[in-house]
Amino acid sequence: MVNGEVKQLPKVFNSEEELVEFLKEVVNKALKDPDYASKFNGNDKVILTVDLKKLGIRKDGIDVVEFVFLKEKGGNSYYLKTAYPKAGSAVAKYVSTIGRWVS
Repeated sequence: MVNGEVKQLPKVFNSEEELVEFLKEVVNKALKDPDYASKFNGNDKVILTVDLKKLGIRKDGIDVVEFVFLKEKGGNSYYLKTAYPKAGSAVAKYVSTIGRWVS
């Protein structure tokens, strides 16, 4: 339920394990690409907006995935805070000007 409206979201992954494997594959390939790897330049927060087509990854309904990494306090390591699909036919977006979700 979103904003009092029941939503039936498209099912892209069959299990949590499949989702985790997909995210691992995307992150590993993205970090090998200099355009994405260069974002990790010491800032406390890194947002990677990853175009799957650029990495040669195909997932029905998802074209772009966004990852948010935060730097560990007092350290040099980053950890993944969240990841979510940003664009694609299976991705619903809230359009505030019309006050509803569209896919």
